[in-house]
Amino acid sequence: MYQIALITHIVGITLMAGTTLLEYLLTKHFWKLYASDRSRAITTNEDGFNFHLIVNIGIILLILSGVTMLVITQGVFAKQIWFQIKIGLIVIIAINGSAFGRKQDAKLKRLISLEKLNSLQDDPRGQENRNTDLMKVKNRLDLFYVSQLLMFLTIFTLSVFKFN
Repeated sequence: MYQIALITHIVGITLMAGTTLLEYLLTKHFWKLYASDRSRAITTNEDGFNFHLIVNIGIILLILSGVTMLVITQGVFAKQIWFQIKIGLIVIIAINGSAFGRKQDAKLKRLISLEKLNSLQDDPRGQENRNTDLMKVKNRLDLFYVSQLLMFLTIFTLSVFKFN
């Protein structure tokens, strides 16, 4: 039973980390495309898949399997420093993703909608402000994804080496 819970745990964290990496790469692709062909980038972004569902499935698998392993081992790992840091990072990842990442993603979608609307109206007013806002969102999303990925890397490292 422990091995099944461990496999489920690894699948959960891998879903979360892998989806985060994929979202980061797609975001990088969007910005590269946006620099050369804005209308195509906007269309591509609108047609995108919502990866939040996959991350949420990963979180559920991670929590359920983690609790299962804690019960099976009678909480042996809970007293170890590497485990406490890992739990803290998972909480930070979840909060950061829900509060900051989704907020920036929503801002990006709103700004893209405004840009699409204004380009249809051929209204150059506010373009500079939208560009400034877009660059702020771009920088914040870069920071978000890099920090999330570094935390996932730290979790994987802690889980493998189990530093005490």
